Amino acid sequence: MCKFFKYYLFFWLLVVSTVAVAQKRTYSPFSRYGIGEINPYGFGQNTGMGNVGIGVRTNEHINYLNPAAYSAIDTMSFFFETGLTTFTQTFDSQGGTEKYNDIDFSYFAMGFSISRNIKASFGLRPFSNAGYKFESSNNISLSRRAIGTGNLSAAYGGLSVRAIPQLSLGMHATYLFGNLQHTTFIEFLDDNNAYKYGIQNEIHANDFVYDFGVQYSQQISDDEQITAGITFRPQQQVGGDFQKTVAKGSVYAEDGMLFTSSYIIPEVSDTSNITSFEMASSVGVGISYNRKNHLLLAADYVISNWGDIDFPDDLTQTINSSFFSAGAEYIPNIRSNRYLSRIRYRAGIHYGTQYIQINNEDINKFGITFGLGLPLNRTKTSVNLSFEYGTLNPSGDLDLKEKYARMTLNFTFHEFWFIKRKFD
Repeated sequence: MCKFFKYYLFFWLLVVSTVAVAQKRTYSPFSRYGIGEINPYGFGQNTGMGNVGIGVRTNEHINYLNPAAYSAIDTMSFFFETGLTTFTQTFDSQGGTEKYNDIDFSYFAMGFSISRNIKASFGLRPFSNAGYKFESSNNISLSRRAIGTGNLSAAYGGLSVRAIPQLSLGMHATYLFGNLQHTTFIEFLDDNNAYKYGIQNEIHANDFVYDFGVQYSQQISDDEQITAGITFRPQQQVGGDFQKTVAKGSVYAEDGMLFTSSYIIPEVSDTSNITSFEMASSVGVGISYNRKNHLLLAADYVISNWGDIDFPDDLTQTINSSFFSAGAEYIPNIRSNRYLSRIRYRAGIHYGTQYIQINNEDINKFGITFGLGLPLNRTKTSVNLSFEYGTLNPSGDLDLKEKYARMTLNFTFHEFWFIKRKFD
């Protein structure tokens, strides 16, 4: 009965997380530009350690942040992971404070062995999101409303090859799909008979992007290991299309359109010429120190060349983004009979600059994380909890600041494959 329930739960989480990947994951006005708010997060272990992973090797979790890390999976192991995230976002400006809450399934992933030296992973995760709604007016004659919806999702397949015992190579092929919709309305308050005007920009994506990874590990004692990692994503075109529609009308629509009866203004609308947008190149380096079953220390640094990218919406101002993270995992005594001594205690910190500027101001992001890895008996199946508190602050005088809190519940299911049991 217990085994049946476990596989039933596995199937239910797979179905629900697949459907829920397209749900809303942000209310931030900062997601108004480019391809929205980009999701940088790894999975259960990563999120509790400041989101480090480029130089991390583990045979107990799927490390999505470097495809070369999949080669650490045991030959007879199969992993399934999924995560549930709840978050709170608070926005402060001179106009007051607004607070939003939400909860959703964030991803699912599988990791397994193809051969002794070739391992694989595939899954579905959010890539970026847009979700905001705000208004402004001059209190006399003009009112503006801005609304953003949609997401880009990433269905990925990853392969890792152990070239020599110390060196592993990896690659992701990621299919990006979905759409983002940014809409602005202008209304003349002092004339009830005047038309309302709307501008709607839509980005659609349906193409593959590729990234690569390397890890090199060196034993420094029987129980100690240092691993260095590199990730690279080349600048590449993403197929899809961009549509800009300008219209006027009298009654706002409720279905994502501009107005219930729209009068398209063709001379300022563009739905035909742009068939792709560019994904920025990115380079990441990471290093970790691992004392087996006791202590893991890691740090990453990633830079992405978004400053080389021009988006077709004429609004997005891009710069090169950077991201530094550091984290630790500590296990008091993995062989202890006391459960508290076998828990994995995690903490981390990260700091970075977002890929967009607003009025020539950088958007700086800072966060601290804490996490727990809760083992199920003495197996590799575990429940992982992580908490993150952070801020997004413009570098200048922009009147908008964001504070957020994220709590993630991750399930890591582990099974042995290809073992012939004498008893079942």
